[in-house]
Amino acid sequence: MLRDIIQDIISRLRAQDVTDVYSAFDAKAVERKGRSFFTVVGISAFESSAPIYSPYTVYVPFKAEVEINVTAPENYSMVQLYGYYDENISKAVEDMSGLTCRLTKMSVKFDSNIRRLVLTVKLAASGITKIERSSP
Repeated sequence: MLRDIIQDIISRLRAQDVTDVYSAFDAKAVERKGRSFFTVVGISAFESSAPIYSPYTVYVPFKAEVEINVTAPENYSMVQLYGYYDENISKAVEDMSGLTCRLTKMSVKFDSNIRRLVLTVKLAASGITKIERSSP
């Protein structure tokens, strides 16, 4: 279920022409993710509620804390990083149909290991996953 949520968000970002988007489960080294902007999508908290059963479908309500990390190219400023987020990422976040999302935290830090700024956005998301039941 977690991978499905992450893949859905990645698909929405790519539909907005955001390139170099990766899952937090991706083991690709930072050096291989490119010298331009790259985005990593993950889930830092997840909670599901009791399933709701119907004759042909199981509905599973959930809440998740989605974490989107946007890494800027070297020597980019905080203003340029926020500008990239506003022009590219925020549009996809606002258009996540099927999920109820709200921004809970946004922060920028300098990652001294890669010498680049990283914008971290945390979203509270909730929705319902639908699973088709197999017939007996």
